[in-house]
Amino acid sequence: APSPWPSPGLATGACPPLDHSVSTASSVSSESGRSRSSRLSWGPGSAGGRRGYMRPQATTFADSAKNRESVMSLGTIAHLQYYFARTGLLEGKGGQLARPRKTSGIKDGEEVSTAADRATDRIGLAFLATSSDKDPSCAISDADDASSSVGFVESPVGEEDDALLNWQGEEPMMLPPTVSTYNFKSVYVPPPPDVTVLRRELREAMEDARKVVEETEREQAKVKEGVEGPHASKDHQRSMSQIQGYYEVQGLHLLDIVTLAIRAAKNYYLAHEQPARLYSIKSERDIRSDLYQVLDILKRIAARNFSGGIRQNERESILTWAADIERMLELEHQKELAEEQERERYRWREGDWTGNEREREWLFLKTFVEDGSELPTWTDPEEAGALPTPFLETFQDGLRLVRLHNALVRRSRRHFEEIKVFHTDTAKPYRCAENLRYWIKSAELRWEVKLKLDVMQVVHGTDEGAWKAFDQAILTWCKGVREEITKEW
Repeated sequence: APSPWPSPGLATGACPPLDHSVSTASSVSSESGRSRSSRLSWGPGSAGGRRGYMRPQATTFADSAKNRESVMSLGTIAHLQYYFARTGLLEGKGGQLARPRKTSGIKDGEEVSTAADRATDRIGLAFLATSSDKDPSCAISDADDASSSVGFVESPVGEEDDALLNWQGEEPMMLPPTVSTYNFKSVYVPPPPDVTVLRRELREAMEDARKVVEETEREQAKVKEGVEGPHASKDHQRSMSQIQGYYEVQGLHLLDIVTLAIRAAKNYYLAHEQPARLYSIKSERDIRSDLYQVLDILKRIAARNFSGGIRQNERESILTWAADIERMLELEHQKELAEEQERERYRWREGDWTGNEREREWLFLKTFVEDGSELPTWTDPEEAGALPTPFLETFQDGLRLVRLHNALVRRSRRHFEEIKVFHTDTAKPYRCAENLRYWIKSAELRWEVKLKLDVMQVVHGTDEGAWKAFDQAILTWCKGVREEITKEW
């Protein structure tokens, strides 16, 4: 029976097979070809090594990088490595592999080698090498040619390029870099809170704080009566430690409820759409002072570890603060009702004004004139005998337009792009022109109304076409602002 363990022998391919020919040149050629084919199959373990795209290994980001959303969204630089390796943008340009740049100009008739040309040459060389290995007719068989190559080996210059080409074909295909490789995390921004909802929450928080303070007063009175009352006996008296524990629980509950009330008040003040109306009832300084005063009371109660419970002066201060806020909310509600009744009397809000557009916009502007000055009647430039009309001459320096813009911004719900820097002394023409430019730019940014106007011609007042364009610009601006404010109301 044969032995179950075969005797060891030489490894496969350890010795090259002997050729029938004893030609030294053919042996050298066969060995050289074998070494070349083996070098092409070495891959990453080749002596020269390969450069370019390498598949990224699992790695962890540093603590500083983890805090950056851009780094975490990128996730990996595999797609960048792929892009640079495939396009050859970093070929011979990075680190110690940088090649010196040619300073001299290109001569006539000299071809310029590009990355695409070099890639094409490499593919051609690889194709010739593969075809020579497969097709015997392409091998060197002439004795004269073979004898001339005795003692020489192939040049290792193209080893890395050939190995890179062979490696690229063996690796699994990877998709080219696209925008989808960047994992962009969309951040949800909640809409601004509604003032009506915030007002209801503030009223509920104030009511809860008032109830807790009153309940604390009643409970402390019962505890005091049970400890110090005439009917108290030694057997039923509570120990001081138990009373202190009850005061701590009671005080923590009070701190939670009053702190929520303070938070609701702060949110209401900060998110208010008409802060001017709110501050007309009570100044901002007084509002902040009341908040800090209540916070200081809570701090003192917690600092003494709720010893003795909530004191009478502390309860009165909290109740007074809650009553002031409720009174302020009631006054503000009355002001809102008065403003709504006043808006109902504005004729320019509704109706068919076809053919009387200038009259409608004139009534609209007259509503928001704050300095009490008279506004001239707005007449059509086509019907006027001479230009400028008194209405256009009033707005020539741009000062009244700037003030009207600021008044409209304050009466709207979105308070931004108010013109804070402008010229009140309009004796110089350039100051009038700058006021008009401020008004035009603010109209575009705040009301999204684009106006085209030559401000210098309006300031000099010598061109009738400029006056007509100025009239049309004011009409367009009034229409856009009126429509937006009407929607907000």
